[in-house]
Amino acid sequence: MATQYGFYANTNECMGCRMCIISCKDKNNLPVGEKFRRVYDYSGGSWSVDENGVMNATDLFSYAVTSGCHHCANPSCMEGCPVSAIQKREDGIVWIDQDLCVGCGYCVEACPFNAPYKSTTTYTSRKCDLCKDLIDNGEKPVCVQSCQIRCLEFGKLEDLKAAHPDAVDVIAPLPENPGTSPSTLYSRHRMNPEGKLKGETRNAPEEIISETFEETFV
Repeated sequence: MATQYGFYANTNECMGCRMCIISCKDKNNLPVGEKFRRVYDYSGGSWSVDENGVMNATDLFSYAVTSGCHHCANPSCMEGCPVSAIQKREDGIVWIDQDLCVGCGYCVEACPFNAPYKSTTTYTSRKCDLCKDLIDNGEKPVCVQSCQIRCLEFGKLEDLKAAHPDAVDVIAPLPENPGTSPSTLYSRHRMNPEGKLKGETRNAPEEIISETFEETFV
């Protein structure tokens, strides 16, 4: 069986510091507003007041979800590319050949995780390539290297699944059942272990929407 590289993210330890975003931007020399990775702040629950006027928390939860390209086993971005600019290596890395990309944006529309985007500087589609140059040199992706809490792991997907048997491949607010077989695993958060509690993404729109790069910041 061919190797499939992937990530594991421990949502119980991630503090949403954005170091994975910053190191990725630095390594790839991305301009202001462009990013290959995002961190979603997701929370929910409510407060109630008892007969004594005391505020009580009801099903409160909050956690951070780091998300980039998930290097899916069945990448919809690659299927939607009309010029075969998006390719998948034998080790599972999905990458965009900038020399072939015509910037049509079909991959942007096809990806359920909002990973590819059309750059306003190169006019091509861009996304995480799993730091394939570092991997080819025996190193880990820069986002993993820079994670201060060591809550982001990298390796063969089968090894990550064995090490974290209770992990899931999607977690709110990421889309449920995307049908692409993503190669990122997430821990079940202790405050919402079954994923049944519904919440909201608390990020400012410009932090997670990639269409208006000139108005966004890290």
